[in-house]
Amino acid sequence: SHMVKNLNKITKTNISISITGIAGPGGGTEKKSIGLVYIGIKKDNKIQINKFQFKNKGRTYIQKAAVHKSLNLIFAILK
Repeated sequence: SHMVKNLNKITKTNISISITGIAGPGGGTEKKSIGLVYIGIKKDNKIQINKFQFKNKGRTYIQKAAVHKSLNLIFAILK
């Protein structure tokens, strides 16, 4: 939540989104495996942190899956 709060302060936008995680090929551990992604969204004073475990089908796959999921979350909030 810290990351998305700071982003919102810097950008002064209505909606802020932050993505962090392990896209590989290295960096994974037993507790934090490759494909683990956190997506934070702040709209007004409401912060939502979402945890996802994407399949380890390569760095590009995980990055695209995270962006796709982020856009879906934004659309859901805007409805």
